[in-house]
Amino acid sequence: MNPSTIIPTNNNNPLVINMNTTSMPTTKPTNPRKRRRAFSLIEVLVAIAITASLLVTVMVALDASFRAYRSTTESASRHTIARLTMHRMLALIRTGSEFGPYPVNVITDPIITSDYLEFQSSTGEILRIEYRENDQAFYVIQDPGGLNETESLLISGAPPQYDENSVRIKPFTLQYEIGPKLYRATVDFLIGSDPDVDIGIEYENTPPLRLVASAIPRNNI
Repeated sequence: MNPSTIIPTNNNNPLVINMNTTSMPTTKPTNPRKRRRAFSLIEVLVAIAITASLLVTVMVALDASFRAYRSTTESASRHTIARLTMHRMLALIRTGSEFGPYPVNVITDPIITSDYLEFQSSTGEILRIEYRENDQAFYVIQDPGGLNETESLLISGAPPQYDENSVRIKPFTLQYEIGPKLYRATVDFLIGSDPDVDIGIEYENTPPLRLVASAIPRNNI
């Protein structure tokens, strides 16, 4: 039986109050929105430093790759030009005549070395191929010593070469027969990097390429 309390009132109607209390379920107040944790200043600085280090490493690798590619391309191009120059010299020798310089005595000393080769081309034009050590280059001179003398650069980047006694090796070796008549001409020169082209400090010590070839004038065949 539920206990109750009767409270008298003025209108003869007592007020009955039920004293039986039932426990109401208690609800835990909801937590406010959880606080989101942001990056601290130190964490941001560390992330920036790591990113910068990675970018520097990648840029250094790319720069080295570009330099290597440029060096390889430059070297291949120079070697191709050197071989074409050698073929041109040999072609001029094969089709030429009246070669010079002449030896003092063909019988006792038929072989001479020189920094230039002068001859008459198949078209009758006097040509001179000359090596200049100071310029490290070969030049083609038309009508040397004449009124219409003109010269043009044949190839540059040809450093001088020396033997084991530190004596400079001249690029043209001419072997004559009695006449005097040129029997064989040998061209020997080095080709390195062009001094006017800077391809980087790492590749300055690349050894030059040596080209040696001989030709016999067709008039002697």
